[in-house]
Amino acid sequence: MPLRITALIRSEIFKMFRMKLTYFFLACGVAVILFWGISSAYFFPDGSQPGTGYIFLLSSNQTTMSFLGVIFIMIFGSLLISSETASGTLHMNLVNPISRLEFLSAKLVAGWLFSLLLVLSMALPALAIGGFKFGYGPYVEEGLTLFTRQQIFTGILTSFLVLSVVLLAYVSFSLLISVLTSNPGYAIGLCVGSVLMMDFIRGRLNISPFLFQSYVETPFELAKSMPEGFRAAWQPEITLCLGVPLAWTVVCFTAALLIFMRKDYKS
Repeated sequence: MPLRITALIRSEIFKMFRMKLTYFFLACGVAVILFWGISSAYFFPDGSQPGTGYIFLLSSNQTTMSFLGVIFIMIFGSLLISSETASGTLHMNLVNPISRLEFLSAKLVAGWLFSLLLVLSMALPALAIGGFKFGYGPYVEEGLTLFTRQQIFTGILTSFLVLSVVLLAYVSFSLLISVLTSNPGYAIGLCVGSVLMMDFIRGRLNISPFLFQSYVETPFELAKSMPEGFRAAWQPEITLCLGVPLAWTVVCFTAALLIFMRKDYKS
């Protein structure tokens, strides 16, 4: 089984890099970060303040990911099964001696890897621009070093690791929608529309703590504490930021698997 699923994941990665949409999404992510770099004087007029480089790195990625990146991830995830169902290639793939659990697991991993690649496409340019324009030094106030560069970058790295868990929930939810419908357009519309609808009603129904998309900005906000001169208070936010998306991931993937196992793809 490990060898089969590894081969499946490798195949899905090849498919991902053959898709023009992949490069379009990555290019859009880079372009938005470059726009942030060009406009940095407007967003950060006092670039001499300690921690500005770190704030630029986090703020540019927070805004880009929360408004654009998650949309790209949902579109990509919605196409994982529905595009193959619509083209008829899914039935051919399922004829091979692989279980549907292995096949769906490989799709989940591929979608997650795409989300991580998208994060890198935003984080690396922002890291370079922040270093070039503002620099990355210790946070010093009145001659006293409050936080070293290593401490701040450790917090930033931790925030991106937590973000990867939140994005896994997006992929799992998108995969569930992709299994539900064989029309790629319907899958994208249903996935994005469902998340937007949950965003619209969550404040009215006070259900924000229970929705995975409520935590996409939380890792960035927590990591901003040290560059702003405050000790990062990861608890209790980090527990919810990890627990709620992981619960959604398990529930959505389990539901997708149950539907996928029972669905007839011969026609």
